Amino acid sequence: MKVRWLLSAATAMAAFVGGATAICAEDGESYRISDVAIAAAQKDDAKGGKDGCDSCGADKSDACGCESSCKGSCGDICEPWRLFPSVGQTTITGWAAAGATVNADSPGSRYNGPVSFNDRDEVQVNQLYAVIEREAYSSCDTIGFGGRIDVLFGTDYIFTQAVGLETTRSGAPKWNNRSHYGLALPQAYAEFTYNDLGVKVGHFYTIIGHEVVTAPDNFFYSHAYTMQYGEPFTHTGVLATYDYSDSLQVVAGVHNGWDNFDAVTERAGFIGGAFWTNCDESVSLAATLTSGHEQGGVAANGYSDRTMYSLVGSFQVSDNLQYIIQHDNGWQDDFAANGGARVEWYGLNQYLIYTINECWAAGARFEWFRDDDGARVAGVRAGNPAATGGWEGSFYEVTAGLNWTPCSNIIVRPEVRWDWFNGVGNPYDGNTKQEQFTAALDAIILF
Repeated sequence: MKVRWLLSAATAMAAFVGGATAICAEDGESYRISDVAIAAAQKDDAKGGKDGCDSCGADKSDACGCESSCKGSCGDICEPWRLFPSVGQTTITGWAAAGATVNADSPGSRYNGPVSFNDRDEVQVNQLYAVIEREAYSSCDTIGFGGRIDVLFGTDYIFTQAVGLETTRSGAPKWNNRSHYGLALPQAYAEFTYNDLGVKVGHFYTIIGHEVVTAPDNFFYSHAYTMQYGEPFTHTGVLATYDYSDSLQVVAGVHNGWDNFDAVTERAGFIGGAFWTNCDESVSLAATLTSGHEQGGVAANGYSDRTMYSLVGSFQVSDNLQYIIQHDNGWQDDFAANGGARVEWYGLNQYLIYTINECWAAGARFEWFRDDDGARVAGVRAGNPAATGGWEGSFYEVTAGLNWTPCSNIIVRPEVRWDWFNGVGNPYDGNTKQEQFTAALDAIILF
């Protein structure tokens, strides 16, 4: 759960991609990277730091007020209450996320154009999400074993489907009937750790980009075009994470394509990157890349070369203000839908997150996403008029919102969003307009 936005983006990414990697501490104990990330956010308070909460202690016990509203007077991270008890190293956790979006145009189709996740002008139960996980703890010079399975039910299922898993190799649904609600299995992997090395084998979320599928780990209810149309969601393969130092983490792996589990033709692709954080964690940088043969080419097997990279920087401007910037660029050769020519997409995202107090944070996002050849942006669901695009041009959106966390188990996210398009065609209001205004509100309950 991301309950404190002062955590840097790369630190959070490191916790995600290497969450079960063991570190040999000076006292001989081992910790997960995610534990280290949380400990880093807590270290000032634990040492009687700048917040002056000497009484809280490193364990964030009741002395810190974790049982009171707003996570206590110190504003520290408190573990949410969990419905299911841990069994050894195995945990069962999850959340329910639901919200409503109001479109100022009240489109007859009830679709918000190419805007994704909250793509309907109505109430949506986006995610009923469960995680079964065994952490791969290991002592120094021993091998740890673990794994994770994620199950998602709700309207967000369609964005995480993988060919050959939720769908057949031809793309037809296996167990979903093309309604607005369905079931997806976005992660199912085994994990091994040895000292500073961690290896995932199976089906897992991508390491690319800033925004993610899991609702509690995003500031905003709606998502950027970059996340939906410019980046992969999942991979199936092998991913290795190596903690080169306290500040630098290196990731590399092999996968069989964007959002593929068992495709008609298997093609190996590369994914890798590096995550760096400075000593006081006020600056973090992430650089990731994937390249390989992907569907959409003019060749007889329907594949061609596709490459994309992502750069994310996070800067703690002050104690309360965080600035995040992201640049993506992708291209694919011999694209069939474009007459065999090369297609390209790129963009720039910027985020400002201001922590008002322990309960409230305010955020703004500005995005420019360029679909240079009309090859990427389109509505995902059948029946969405935007699914008829190729929209060749530039998409812009400005989103402003709040996060209210009255306790560690609840997040409420109101937002307003303005989208506009500069290019060929009309992506919004049933393909009749080039701009759109929406207001949305969702709530997340962790269990």
